[in-house]
Amino acid sequence: MKMMSFIFVLLFMSMLLAFLEKKNSSYIFFLFTVVMGLFWFYHHSSDSLLTLL
Repeated sequence: MKMMSFIFVLLFMSMLLAFLEKKNSSYIFFLFTVVMGLFWFYHHSSDSLLTLL
């Protein structure tokens, strides 16, 4: 849960920087957010699911 909150905080910071017309910083935060999102997706997609029926 903490990781998803962190991703949304990074996206908020990216949007805030874009609003304040700090484009380069905004792009860096957005790129970092995309990388973290892909890492989080890979973490969950490569995890074996344990199903107990």
